[in-house]
Amino acid sequence: GYLGPNGSGKTTTIRMLCGLLVPNEGTAKIMGVDVVRDPEGIKPHIGYMSQKFSLYDDLTVLENLEFYAGVYDIPKENEKARIDEIIHMAELESRTNRLTAELSGGWRQRLALGCALIHNPPLLFLDEPTSGVDPVARRVFWDLIYEMAARGTTVFITTHYMDEAEHCNRVGFMYRSKLLAFDSPTAL
Repeated sequence: GYLGPNGSGKTTTIRMLCGLLVPNEGTAKIMGVDVVRDPEGIKPHIGYMSQKFSLYDDLTVLENLEFYAGVYDIPKENEKARIDEIIHMAELESRTNRLTAELSGGWRQRLALGCALIHNPPLLFLDEPTSGVDPVARRVFWDLIYEMAARGTTVFITTHYMDEAEHCNRVGFMYRSKLLAFDSPTAL
């Protein structure tokens, strides 16, 4: 978990770790790949769900998943099975033919998570995924996070909420672009 107020640098840090922004200084490696020297090399290893939905509103749920399967080069012979897994995991079965624009915030988040997971990355970055959703959708989303972690996916999540940070094995507190503390929630 990565906790801090708005403007503290959480999103910027994630965007640097995902190879989307070049840091002014320093180094970072994701799964042994230098994110500064080889930002494209880390993309197969990570999933990223940004604060703002990166979904296509004029596509259906199924079409968004098919699009991201293509972006991540899911082999055609595996695509349908993987999409079916994602639809089941996110409980989107009854919504596959709905336009994304018609989905509520909670359902859009489930779809965005599914798109970030379509290629089964070992590391998942979630940038304030529960911001602005109702408590029930928030709980469901955390259940999905626990399920992914139980399957071996490492989840790096940013949040404003202290109660969400308590769900994490490790928590970093960030303020004004500085990491102030990093430890287990109990130790902190």
